[in-house]
Amino acid sequence: MQLLVIGPGLIGGSFALGARRRGLFDSLLGIEPDAERARQALALGIVDEITETVPETADAILVAGPGETIAPWIAQLQHHPGIILDAGSVKAPLIDAVRESCGSLPARYVPCHPIAGKEKSGPAAADGELFRNQEVILTPQGETDLAALEAVTTWWEALGARVSRLDPREHDEIYAITSHLPHLIAFAYLQQVDDQHLGHAGGGFRDFSRIGAADPDMWAPIFESNRRALLPALERLQQDLSEVHKLLEDGDTQGLKNLIARARSRRRKFDDG
Repeated sequence: MQLLVIGPGLIGGSFALGARRRGLFDSLLGIEPDAERARQALALGIVDEITETVPETADAILVAGPGETIAPWIAQLQHHPGIILDAGSVKAPLIDAVRESCGSLPARYVPCHPIAGKEKSGPAAADGELFRNQEVILTPQGETDLAALEAVTTWWEALGARVSRLDPREHDEIYAITSHLPHLIAFAYLQQVDDQHLGHAGGGFRDFSRIGAADPDMWAPIFESNRRALLPALERLQQDLSEVHKLLEDGDTQGLKNLIARARSRRRKFDDG
């Protein structure tokens, strides 16, 4: 069995390292146009070889590069005999783009979204245990080959992930709120932080702003791709901020307590998971 990872960075490299550790594939190849990242992927044992083209011998191809490159790669691979999976954070626009390009989804393509990551990126951030006890969402469609779907499910589960399935548009609406909006808030909040503030920042700042160190080349395309779902979530946030503003302006201590209590209750439900 041969795995090809297109983009052996944080997600692609973690998949490859985890697969190597568990013996899922006999050989691992990578496509990485950045020379330094390619060198790191080889030096860290993420892949055995860097190639410039997709070999016909690849049994599985993970497309894990930047979000805007995924649909063109899948279209290019539509007739490849291997199983194709991706790691894109936004599914409906991706699936629509592939259908528009190819006429229908390639049968052996399984859309995926691993709910795992770090604020760091690149091969040096890869971790073979990244997906352990993490959720991986699959958004298969009517064209999806059941044997390919079963194989992809088995690979993710072998890496320790919990695999579930969602409709792609439902997926995008959920993750607009639980993933994309928090990142957008962190990026916006950090615009007013300067050097004099950093010397007085504590645990609250550290915990809240951690994701603000994420890769702009990764996140700007995610926001753009999922703007259909993200814009309504942002509008709702603006309404909630307006409510907080009015409570403060009016000196409504009980109203603030009620709002904080609702927030605490929702956060505790997550902790109790």
